[in-house]
Amino acid sequence: MFVLFQVVIPIFAIILCGFLAGRLSLLPLNGVQSLNYFVYYFALPALLFSSLSTAPVDQITNWNFILTNLCIILSCFVLTIILFKFIFKKKFPELSMYGMITTYGNTGFLGIPLLIAAFGHEAAVPAAIVTFIYDLSIVTLVIVSFEVAKVMNKKHDEQEKILPLFGLIVKSVVLNPINASLLLGIIVAISQIPIPQSVYVFTEVLGPAAGPTALFALGLGLSSERNVLRNKQYHLSEFIVLLSLKLIILPLLAILFVYYIFPVEDHLWAVSVVILSALPTGAIVYVFAEKYNTLVKQVPLYILATTVISIITISIFLVIMIE
Repeated sequence: MFVLFQVVIPIFAIILCGFLAGRLSLLPLNGVQSLNYFVYYFALPALLFSSLSTAPVDQITNWNFILTNLCIILSCFVLTIILFKFIFKKKFPELSMYGMITTYGNTGFLGIPLLIAAFGHEAAVPAAIVTFIYDLSIVTLVIVSFEVAKVMNKKHDEQEKILPLFGLIVKSVVLNPINASLLLGIIVAISQIPIPQSVYVFTEVLGPAAGPTALFALGLGLSSERNVLRNKQYHLSEFIVLLSLKLIILPLLAILFVYYIFPVEDHLWAVSVVILSALPTGAIVYVFAEKYNTLVKQVPLYILATTVISIITISIFLVIMIE
């Protein structure tokens, strides 16, 4: 109960404040985009750079931790593909989009702020590493699967017009502000490049705004999503399986790997993996759904449903993991 009142309730109270601000018209709903842009382009990159650039090199190059996260991601991704291929008779490359729904969590706007609010800035390093692993592995799998299918369906003379896979992966993974700040922080930490104190003052002042702003913006955004609930273009059985895989099976796989298969000695790092695995589906999944014109009408509902239900499931995992 101590964990519930000291950690869980305050975090989700911030989300509730954002939700009430929207429902009571205290803030314009179009302000969500501005708040998210502030977090995405400024506050969160500043926080992640500050955390990683000053982290010990042995933490950043923790290969056991990296391997563990890759195994968790790939296990759930493959499990999703098997279930949807043989039970729901889905086809390639649509299967990879289902895999993305069940493995790609909202780490930037919910996971990292939530962990920092719960455990302090010490949680930023493992959260940042996990975020980059998720981006690199899942985005690469989805891009490769759709682009390969596109090449196979094109005539030979049209194939040269397709953007090279490597360029797409770099653009989607490396060049976004969050991952760019991660890479820059890693380079600074490993190379020991001297950084002016003014830079650290800037990031240490700006970075802490990422957590509460992202959580508040999440609540504000939820207050405007009532139209999504009217979407009827989904199958209930698929819906339940996707929610179960994302919010229950994936974090259980994380517990299995970090505590039994590849034990992570640092408790905070182990907890970070489990909580980040329990996150709802990230909004970037909709970007890929639109890009490849796959599940465009279903994905917003999946994102909203996993976000709302995760308030309960994340609370349960937080209580279990901390106590």
